[in-house]
Amino acid sequence: MAPISDNWPDVAASLEIMDPEYAARVTSMVSFLTPYFHHIEAYATSLHPHHLPCRLITNNYTWGQSFAVFEIFFTDATSWIIRFGMSPMDAYFNTAEQLERKILNEVAALHLVRQRTTIPVPEIISFHPIQSPHNPLGPQFPAFVLMTAITGITIEDCGIAIHDLGKGDGDPLQGDESKRPILQQYLRDIADLHVQLSRITFDRIGSFVIDTDGQVSVGPGADFGLGPFASAKEYFAIQAEAYEKLAMAAGIEDDEGDDAGGGADAAQLKRRFVASLWRTAMMPLLDERDDQGPFPMRHGDLHSENILVDETGHIVGVLDWDCAATVPWEAFAVPTFEVSGHFRDCDTDARTGVETKILRQERPVVHNAFNRELAAVEAQDVGSKPASGRTLAALHDSDAGHVGAYLAYWMYSLACDYEETGRALHRMLGSGDDIDQSFQKFVREVEASTSREIN
Repeated sequence: MAPISDNWPDVAASLEIMDPEYAARVTSMVSFLTPYFHHIEAYATSLHPHHLPCRLITNNYTWGQSFAVFEIFFTDATSWIIRFGMSPMDAYFNTAEQLERKILNEVAALHLVRQRTTIPVPEIISFHPIQSPHNPLGPQFPAFVLMTAITGITIEDCGIAIHDLGKGDGDPLQGDESKRPILQQYLRDIADLHVQLSRITFDRIGSFVIDTDGQVSVGPGADFGLGPFASAKEYFAIQAEAYEKLAMAAGIEDDEGDDAGGGADAAQLKRRFVASLWRTAMMPLLDERDDQGPFPMRHGDLHSENILVDETGHIVGVLDWDCAATVPWEAFAVPTFEVSGHFRDCDTDARTGVETKILRQERPVVHNAFNRELAAVEAQDVGSKPASGRTLAALHDSDAGHVGAYLAYWMYSLACDYEETGRALHRMLGSGDDIDQSFQKFVREVEASTSREIN
């Protein structure tokens, strides 16, 4: 069997299209590790059940925002994966404290999943969450996690462009009926994963920590160390506040011809406006009955690149659990944005094809297809439900789930963007104004408030 890293993206091509400062974080990590490659191999061999020789594959490696990732290939053609924590991106992201929380969170999350579900995940071999004299690789080494590898392909490798399914309103298979069983199997397996995770609940919202006896508890969030939270209201209030801070700080290129005066002020005002829309939309959607928990476990970064399948679309591995956490049910509602999709405006009656003057919002085909699979899997499950009694399928199909999980993902990843997330939120709020009119009203309110503060 060939090394799994043979299918990873080309290193040189990937580095070439990256921001130079970010690429330097990757290359400097590799340069540091290079003299110690044989040492890493010897360490892996010492931990192997049969002490088999291995080689660290150095000609192809990969990385994310927090870790540089290498494959260790043994003489029996099995593989392990070792992930090294990279240097901080700035004063707030990928700090040593954040890396420690992420590593401990992933170790605890994988322990929970292996213990309480049938979801296929890697097994932790060894880890050290900080650089310290006690690091088993040596005091000079960064934090690391060593785990088993899982062999598989992505759903895109099966010929299904899952990223595009949430955008269209036609046939997601584009007429290729041979792929329908593959997509259906994939959606069914994600539904099963979603149901299984819903059974793992805690009385607090936060990320996971594990003690020396293997007991898992909920602690502060892995990203920024906030929490843990005792209520959904508290969690969402902090999340709304975070979006407002993101709106103030996000480094998006500004349009000098903007209607609100141009330049940075205009772009920032639009982000602040979108952040205010999210808070306004989300808070009334919370169900009081579920406010105090218990709260379910969410993967936190579930997308097609972290989901491995076989040729039939059956999930054989779920990777990268360092963002796992317990969350409110509204935030849990959408397991992955790829199988939900945003509302689309529709001015045609779907049954008759007749154009209407009333603009409606409809879900894309993949949302409805996944919801059917989720309802079917859930009907066979005798696990716990939220205190409100809402089903997972109903939550996935709800406005609360759309704002609390789906749009929340885009709020963060697109930094409160006006054109996509802002318009979606504005439509959901049902304002009589169009979004540009509402924005101008917001600008006037901000200017009036600023004037009062000055005076």
